Formats: sequence, C-alpha cells, structure tokens
Amino acid sequence: MENKNIYVVGHKSPDTDSVVSAIAWAEYLCSIGYNANAASVGAINPETKFVLEKFGYSVPQLLEDAADKTLTLVDHNEASQSPDNVDKAKIIEVIDHHKINFQYEEPIIFSTHPLGSCATIIGERLLNADGFTVSKNLAGILLSAILSDTVIFKSPTTTSIDRNVAKSLAQIAQIENLEDFGIEIKKQKASIKGLDAQQAIRSDFKEFEVNGKKFGAGQIEVVDTAEIKERQEELLAALETETKTSGYLFAVLMVTNIIDQGTTLLAAGDTAVIEKAFNVKLENNSIYIPGMMSRKKDLIPPLMAALK
Repeated sequence: MENKNIYVVGHKSPDTDSVVSAIAWAEYLCSIGYNANAASVGAINPETKFVLEKFGYSVPQLLEDAADKTLTLVDHNEASQSPDNVDKAKIIEVIDHHKINFQYEEPIIFSTHPLGSCATIIGERLLNADGFTVSKNLAGILLSAILSDTVIFKSPTTTSIDRNVAKSLAQIAQIENLEDFGIEIKKQKASIKGLDAQQAIRSDFKEFEVNGKKFGAGQIEVVDTAEIKERQEELLAALETETKTSGYLFAVLMVTNIIDQGTTLLAAGDTAVIEKAFNVKLENNSIYIPGMMSRKKDLIPPLMAALK
C-alpha cells in the first residue's frame, strides 16, 4: 500500500458503523507507518455524535469530492455510495460487509465478509494485530458500531463472530450490559424530531442499481412509531419528490421499530416492484412487515430479484 496521504472513508449518509470503521482503520494504518486520515462523506447523525463524544473522538474531516485523492473504502464498495468523483480517485483498499458491486482497473486489497458490521471485521483484525493495542476508547467506539449495525444483535445479519468480537471489545471498554448500552446508543437516533421530511429520509439513505434501473432505500430506526404515523403523509410526499428528482424507478423508506422488531415500509414511484418482491399489497403506499430489520438482508435482495 502506498505511503501517501490516505483517506479512509465510508459511505454517503454516514452511519455509526461507517464513521467508526474509518476512524479505527485510519488509527491502525497510522500505527504501522502510513499517513492516514479518517473522513466522512456528509454530516454525522446524532447517534454517531453521541458515540464519538462518549469515547473522546473528534468528528472526522469532511470529504465529499474524491478527485485526485488516495482512498481506502470502508463499509461500502458501490461507486454510487462513495464520495463524488470517486472514478477520479486512486483506490488502494476496500473493507466491507455488503454485497459486491465493484469494478476497478488495478488489483487492490479487497476484503469482504458476510458479517453484521464492518466494525466487526476491523475490530477482529485489530484485536489480533501484532504490536497493536486496542485502547479502552477505541474498543468503545468499535463496540458501539457493532451494536448499532446489528441492532443490538437483533438483525438477521448478526453472526457469532459479531457477538464474540463485541464481547471482547466490551471487556476492554468496561461495558458490562451490552443490551442496555445498545439501547442507550440506538435511542440517540430513534426519532425524527427536529428534522424536516427530506432530512429524515436522507439521514440513512443508499442508492442501488440493477439492470440499469436505479432505486433508493432509506431507513429510520424508532422505539415508538407514533411520531412517524403523525408525519406519514409528509414523509411519503418527500419520498415522491426524491424519486422524481433522482430519477429512481421507486424509493422506499424503512421505518424500523427496534423494540417490536418489524418495519413499516413507505414507498413512492413504481410500487408494483415492491408488491412483487414481498408478495404484499400496499395500502396508502405503506405496509407493515413483521420481522423486517435489515436493509442489507431483508429489503435489498428481494427488490433486486424482482427487478431481474
């Protein structure tokens, strides 16, 4: 890997896993002699802010234009989720836990594992890295990212590796009750108060493409669906606007109740694709699907299959 100014960066609409993975891997690269900087593609959300402040970390620098930069991509590999002009950047490494949709003209280091969190991959590496000590604060942010992305181990993406790495990190971070700590973290973002409908939709939003057809999928996590129901028409209108302005075939918003373990799916655009994917009938452009927790595992694969 080239020893030049490396930006370790996650995906657009950054979540805690994306930001923490960038910080942790940049810290490790610096420890072995590389000039690495953690970066974020957009403002961090309240949950991530809470985690960084709790463990004494600064918000990573903003990197929205990747032109002429040297990058390590974490927690994503799709160009649509990377900083703008990623095609004009030099990519030297990818560390991810999502489906692969990646092309590059040179051989690079590419690591992907079907785990619940990118922070699990990085945490496991750092726990076993020769000459590197995972500090209490670093363990704290990595643990937080794992609990966040696995929805406190309730997501179907959760594996035994996620649980084991989290347990090891919890011992270092001196966190005794993982469920209580996970709920404390998730509550920081489990509301859309103070956000307009567009901000709420884009707070955790990803773009996908299959067979030349683009669609968008956002996710909001809540502990009480009451405020979402009150603003449902407003959210649907914003979702419709997002669909038209971005040229999507359709767009969906997962409103996931982490307590009830189910999702209200709001949709705009060609909703027939959604009905086909899940064998359901939408009512007022929405449907509640019990057990749906993960965008990566529960939502995207059926939608992509329906589009093929």
